[in-house]
Amino acid sequence: MKKRILAVVSLLLVVLIVSVAFVTDSQNNMVSAQNVNSATEESGPEFDEILKARFLNMLNHNFVYDDDIASYESVVNSSVIALLNFRDGEDDSFIAQHIVDGYVFDMFGIEDIDYSAINADFPQKPGFVYIKPCGFATFSHEILSITENEDGSYTVKTTVTIDSHDSDVYTDVCETLFVRNEKSSFGFNIVHSNIGEKTEEI
Repeated sequence: MKKRILAVVSLLLVVLIVSVAFVTDSQNNMVSAQNVNSATEESGPEFDEILKARFLNMLNHNFVYDDDIASYESVVNSSVIALLNFRDGEDDSFIAQHIVDGYVFDMFGIEDIDYSAINADFPQKPGFVYIKPCGFATFSHEILSITENEDGSYTVKTTVTIDSHDSDVYTDVCETLFVRNEKSSFGFNIVHSNIGEKTEEI
């Protein structure tokens, strides 16, 4: 009789231990699943904010729009506007080529520019780029949408406020295509950035 009672008690203890272990394991799995779900839900918006900040930073330092991207000379002359603080200390009509090189590569992925063909009719200085005297507009962007394309590139639509040196401030629409470039300090390059009616040609 005692043996039967001991056997029953032992069986109940085993069942109780297994039940507790099962419940504990289930709770742990639920907590883990909740953590995974939370991380997934949070990583999306956080990643979007990182992309948004990166694209906005590039756009607000960009002076190359519309057809300018098709000409190295136009790219260089537009890009030096963003680099005026780095003008040569001895002659502020020039800026070092390596500074321009770094900028146009990081922004547009352009390399191996033949500077002898840039502003050939203007003063020349070895290792430097001549800054053509001209008025210029400034651009301030606000992102409307970011769309990831099938090839991994991103189409970014913005409203852009344009403050020109010779006209009133106005706002227009802008559409910019970004592609990844791990060698760029931004992680991306601008393929083209088109304003207003030019957006219809993309």
